[in-house]
Amino acid sequence: MTLQVQILKDKFNQSLGLPFKELLPESAIKLAISEVKIKYKKQLFDPFITLWAFLSQVLDSDKTCHNAVSKIIAHLAGSDVEIPSLRDALRTSDTSAYCQARARLPEKLLEKLFN
Repeated sequence: MTLQVQILKDKFNQSLGLPFKELLPESAIKLAISEVKIKYKKQLFDPFITLWAFLSQVLDSDKTCHNAVSKIIAHLAGSDVEIPSLRDALRTSDTSAYCQARARLPEKLLEKLFN
């Protein structure tokens, strides 16, 4: 791994929340969603939050779903979003909702975003 890539990876690992929000803005994801005609509901683990968390999870040294959910919680807490299920997520270490949302990310969306 080149030094530049390692520096970037280390920076992401040290950040709180979802750093991919800066590199892959919601507007770019919305455009890809509309182009591949994906429907989704606005909920805690929408495609935006789920995708940012998943990308962070892949690069993080701690690749657990629990760590990914912790980053989501930090992101939402920092943005003052009031979501009832966020309180539930703070009280439990259950990651099943995130894992299910990650499994629902369509491959064609990922292909569109990264081509």
